Amino acid sequence: MQNAALRAAGLDCAYVAFRVAPDQLESALGGLRALGFVGANLTIPHKETGFRLMSETSDEAKSLGAVNTVVFTEERMVGHNTDVYGFLEPLRRDGVNLAGTRAVVLGAGGAARGVVYGLLREGADVTIVNRNRERAALLAESMASVLPNGSGPAAYGAGSSDAAEAVRKCELLVNATAAGMAPNVDDLPPVEPEWIGPDTMVADLIYRPPVTALMRIAQDKGCRTMNGLPMLVHQGAESLRLWLGIEPDLAAMEQAAAQALANS
Repeated sequence: MQNAALRAAGLDCAYVAFRVAPDQLESALGGLRALGFVGANLTIPHKETGFRLMSETSDEAKSLGAVNTVVFTEERMVGHNTDVYGFLEPLRRDGVNLAGTRAVVLGAGGAARGVVYGLLREGADVTIVNRNRERAALLAESMASVLPNGSGPAAYGAGSSDAAEAVRKCELLVNATAAGMAPNVDDLPPVEPEWIGPDTMVADLIYRPPVTALMRIAQDKGCRTMNGLPMLVHQGAESLRLWLGIEPDLAAMEQAAAQALANS
């Protein structure tokens, strides 16, 4: 995906992957900077550790305590988190106005954290639903500082009447769990199909398979749906902007990503 964007831009650059042990991250980042790399992406399990190694971090990275994009300068490592932008930008391009939107986020892990932060920042009314209600409450509490009045999102346990009511009333339902990801393609996140109404937009962060079990249920009800591929593309495009100052070819990136997923 990133190399497709580099080719489209006519740049003599390459994007390569390295497997780095958790206890070697600091050395690996120092080596990349010494070798003249302009930057790097960090993925699981390095995002939180990477945050602690940065000389400077963006507001999004500070709010999430996690870095997925590192920009190298001669003296510093600057950490960013482009996951929030990656989630929000496809919704904006699809004409979704998040201000005042009733949104339910399924899950309370790292992916959910970025989604909840982005939705709150855009003025959405957010509810977190998770199988473990305590984890949902901890995420809600940690996100309270995002709002001017200091009140966090609601948090409910899966299967509760409050969770059911929140989903029935929501305009945007986001699956930020791994339920439905290959190979467990028939799994559903903590939501009952009958809770989902036809006017709800369903965004699933999973992109393998391209249509999840949750998305199929939503589509059968006439809902708009979106999988995780646009988020993947847009967070990657934002990383390229930070590293190189270019405007990436989004169509080339999405085509390359979709082809790679189809071949995997």
